[in-house]
Amino acid sequence: MTATPEASWLSRLPLAGGAVALVVTLTLWLSNMSRVPYEDALPTVGAVLALVGLAVLALRLVAGGWARAGLMSGVAAVYILYLPVAVFAVSPSAWMRGGLLLMGGVAAVLAARRIPREAPGVLAVNRKINLILVPIVIGIAGVVLLRQIDLERHRPAPDQAFAAFDGEASATSPDVWHLIFDRYGNNATLGGAYGYDNSAFLSALRKRGFAVNEEAFSNYQRTGHSVASTLNASYLDRLSSSAQAADWVPIYRSLTSSQALRFFERQGYETVFAGSWWNPTRRSGLADRNINYRAVPELGRLVLGQSAIGFALAQTGLAYGDGRGDQCRRATYKFEQLRELADEGSRKYVFAHFLVPHPPFVLNADGSCRSLAKATASSRRDNYVAQIEYANREALRLIDAILAGPRPAVIVLHSDEGPWPEPFVGDERFLGRDPVAVDWAGLNARQLAEKMGILMAIRHVDGAPAPAPASPINVYPQIINAYFSGKGVEPAPRHYVFESDAALYRFKDVTRELN
Repeated sequence: MTATPEASWLSRLPLAGGAVALVVTLTLWLSNMSRVPYEDALPTVGAVLALVGLAVLALRLVAGGWARAGLMSGVAAVYILYLPVAVFAVSPSAWMRGGLLLMGGVAAVLAARRIPREAPGVLAVNRKINLILVPIVIGIAGVVLLRQIDLERHRPAPDQAFAAFDGEASATSPDVWHLIFDRYGNNATLGGAYGYDNSAFLSALRKRGFAVNEEAFSNYQRTGHSVASTLNASYLDRLSSSAQAADWVPIYRSLTSSQALRFFERQGYETVFAGSWWNPTRRSGLADRNINYRAVPELGRLVLGQSAIGFALAQTGLAYGDGRGDQCRRATYKFEQLRELADEGSRKYVFAHFLVPHPPFVLNADGSCRSLAKATASSRRDNYVAQIEYANREALRLIDAILAGPRPAVIVLHSDEGPWPEPFVGDERFLGRDPVAVDWAGLNARQLAEKMGILMAIRHVDGAPAPAPASPINVYPQIINAYFSGKGVEPAPRHYVFESDAALYRFKDVTRELN
């Protein structure tokens, strides 16, 4: 016996809005699954469904019934999540896009008003729409699940892929502050490629007791590989035996669940993770405290970025829509929070990743926000140097606050990679648009030196002269051996490039070219 529309659950449940939103969100996740792990994706999926649920509740007040509210939410979801994709493809003009979205909004309202109010008409329509959408959602969800299971089978856990640090804190063990300034080139790069003499900053570091290695190179050419190897004091060969060739997630998990964090957690230290907008260092679930500013999970950022809501936020400069403004304020906020943290008397391990002088170019040297117009009109050199000078000033202020604080501290200040050499440069004005495809194994010695030459400095507790780490992978062995009764052997400094985004775990040793 066939159920009538009035009796069918498919005719009554308000599923359309949630189904449309799920199709969009799951499809975006599926196409970015090699970068977005499930622990970062599922909160976004949940948040999207919660917002749709709130919308259905609100629409129920004017719709006259749940079925009609569900259909109206479906119309709204199509307008908010699908129409902008078509509109953005038509024209790059913000005015044209705004006009088309406005007309689309009027059409959506008119379409919603035409939905029947009375049963059985509204129930019949709702049943037909649900019969179309529910199987689509189930099918996409099934593909996502199977793909996720396959990926996870090849993803080693960070605590199993890398050896735990061997050491133990004593009553005199210091705080550890690990500060990374992304794409901060060494003095040779700054002078040769940018015509900027950074010796005054290096001298200021030395006056404060830092040892500076002006000939340091990163162990890998990009942030993910470089910071993962640093925080685990290990080269990444251990990942290459199991991880799929284009899967970033094992590397990204090695950043947020590193052996460094695990070691200081075991020693009873408060662990602090000051992150960036970039999802792999946005936050750490392992840390006791996370410091960030308006940092949205990557999947959430993708959904928001292609939505009508995201367009409206971007045009009005409101919170979470102005990526450039948020990045400018994020840097200032993190420095302020870390200076306050330096006054606290508890034992602490602090890891801070600053996407400065890394693009986008959003900061003037004085810390004010650099307008898009100024960043567009300025040369790459002037944009980059402005953020170098900002980073220099704020780094010294933070260092002075740490040294004036109640706790003895080891301070490590370095970069994970240098700036991208010409001509391998994307659009450095906006978040996430600066990388381009590169045949890394084909770079010449000059290009490699520019890409991998980095700032490297360390201040020991007493400020006495001591060699700076030879490379980032040597940072933690040096600290743990000196202050935590470690007896580990420091890895020999080697330098590698992975070949491409399609071959993340196929490495070429470029140590000879750099030396």
